[in-house]
Amino acid sequence: MNLVSEQLMESINAARKIAFQNPSQSFEMAHQARQVARENSLQTEEAAALFAMGLACRSMTELKRCYDHAYDSFKLYEQLGNNSGVAEALNLIGVVYFYYAQYEQALEYFLNSLFHLKGLDEYLIMSRVYNNLGEVYREVGDEVQALIAFEKALRISEDYQFEMNLAVILENIGEIHLKNGNYDTSYSYYKKSYDMLINLDDVPSLAEVENKIGKIHFIKKEYILAKRFYDSALKRLEHIGNKFYSIEVLINKAEMEKASNESSFLEYLNQAAIHAEQIQARKKLSSIYKILTEYYEGKGKFELALDYYKRYHVAEQAVETQVISQKLEIIKIELNKVFTGKEVENVSKMNEQLETEIVLHKKQLAELEKLNLDLSDEVFYDELTKVANRRGVTRYLQKVWEESSDEQNIALMMLDIDHFKRYNDYHGHVQGDECLKQVAKCMEKTFGNQKGILGRYGGEEFVCFTNGIDAEELKLCAESIRKAVGALNLTYQYNGETLPVTISIGAIHCKRSQLNRILDMYVMADDELYQAKNNGRNRVELRVL
Repeated sequence: MNLVSEQLMESINAARKIAFQNPSQSFEMAHQARQVARENSLQTEEAAALFAMGLACRSMTELKRCYDHAYDSFKLYEQLGNNSGVAEALNLIGVVYFYYAQYEQALEYFLNSLFHLKGLDEYLIMSRVYNNLGEVYREVGDEVQALIAFEKALRISEDYQFEMNLAVILENIGEIHLKNGNYDTSYSYYKKSYDMLINLDDVPSLAEVENKIGKIHFIKKEYILAKRFYDSALKRLEHIGNKFYSIEVLINKAEMEKASNESSFLEYLNQAAIHAEQIQARKKLSSIYKILTEYYEGKGKFELALDYYKRYHVAEQAVETQVISQKLEIIKIELNKVFTGKEVENVSKMNEQLETEIVLHKKQLAELEKLNLDLSDEVFYDELTKVANRRGVTRYLQKVWEESSDEQNIALMMLDIDHFKRYNDYHGHVQGDECLKQVAKCMEKTFGNQKGILGRYGGEEFVCFTNGIDAEELKLCAESIRKAVGALNLTYQYNGETLPVTISIGAIHCKRSQLNRILDMYVMADDELYQAKNNGRNRVELRVL
C-alpha cells in the first residue's frame, strides 16, 4: 500500500467513525477522499469512500443518495472481486429498502450479503447483517425468525467483543419481549444495552434505550423512575439537536401526564408536533394527531377531535404519497445503474414515465401540505375573534422557547376585559361576541409591529407574547393596548351608570434563562393580572425579573 493509499484509507475510516455523530462532516471527508482516489486511479479506495458517503447519507436520512453511493460502491467492489466490500455495500442497500418498508427486497440484499461473506473472517459485517435480518423478520411479524437472527448476531458480537453491535442487538431483542408483554425480560436486555452504551460514544442509541427503559417503568407504574429515564434521554437528545428521537420521548412523557396534568400532556405533544413538522417526520406527526383525536373524543370535545382527525387523515395521505414517490425515485436510480447498451433506449422511455409519476406524486404531496396548513388555521385560530387561540399561542411559544438563547428577553401579558359579564348581561350574547371581536381587533392592531403573537386564551381573556424588547418598551406596549381599548367607546349600563369597556393587564418580563418552563410565565403574568384587578382594574401591573 503506497503512502497516498494509506492516507486515504485513514481518512475514510475516520469519516466512517463519525458518520452518526457528525454525518455532514463525515460525508465531506469521504467525498474529498473519493476525488483523490479517482485522480490517482485507486479503485479500492474509491469504493471505500463511496461506501462511507452512503453511510453518512443514511445517518442524514437522505436515502436516495445513500442508495446511489452504496450501489456505485457495490459495482466497484464487484469489479475488483472484493467480496467483503460487496457484502458491506449490499447490506447498506438492504437498509435503504428496509427504511422504505420494502421488506422482500431488503431481505434479498441481506441474504445476498451473507452469501458473499461465506469463507471470510468478516465477523463484524456478518453480525450487522444478521441484526438487520432480525429487524426485517420483526417488522413482518415473524418473531421466531427474528430472534434466531438476533441470537446469531449476538453470539458473533459476544465472541469478538463488538460492543457497539452488541448493545444494538440487545436492544432489538428487548423490543420483541416488550411487545409481547415480557417486561422483566425486556428490561434485563435493555439494561445490559444501557450499561454498554453509557461507556460508548453513541448518544442517540443511549437515549433510545433510556426512553424504552422509561416506558417499562411507566407500564409498571414506577413513575418517578420513568420520569428520570425520560428526562435523561431528552436532555441528551436536545444537547446534540436530535429532534427525530426526541419526538418519541416527548410522546411518552405526554402519555405519563395524560391522566393527571392536561396542560403538561398537551405541552409535550405540542412540542413533539413542532419537532415533527420541522424535520418533516410525517409518520410521527400522524401518530400525534391520532393521539389528540382520541384524547378530545374521550373528553367529549368532538369539534376538536374532528379537527385533529382531519389533520391525521391528511398526514396519513402525505406519508403514503411520500413513500410512493421515494420508491419511484429508487426504481429510477436502479434502472439507470443496472441497464446499459441496447436497453438504454427502453430505460429512457421508462424513466420518462417514472419522472411523470414522480412529478405527479410530488404535486399531490404539495397539495396535501397546503391542506395541512389550511387545517392549521382551523385548529390554531379562534373562530370568533380571528386571532390565535390558546393552542396556537402555546405552539408559537414552544417554538420561540426552543429557538431563543438563554439571554433573550421574553415577555408575556395576560389581558382581561373588566366586568365583561356585566356588558354581556346588559347587551346580550350577540353584542357580547361583537365586543370580543372589536377588542381583539383593536389589541391586534395596536400590538401590530411588535415581534410576537396575540391570542385569545379563553372567554374574555387574551394573552400577548413578545420577545426582544426591554422592560420599558413592554410597559409602553401594554399601556398603548390598554388605552386603545378604552378609546373604542364601548359602553354598558350598570346600577344606573354608563360605564366604558376597559381591560386589565398583568405582565412578566425576564430572560429565557430565568425560567424553567413556559408555564412559569403564565403563572407569574396571571398573578400580576390578579393584582391589577385588586388594585382597581383598567391598569397594567408589570413584574421584571
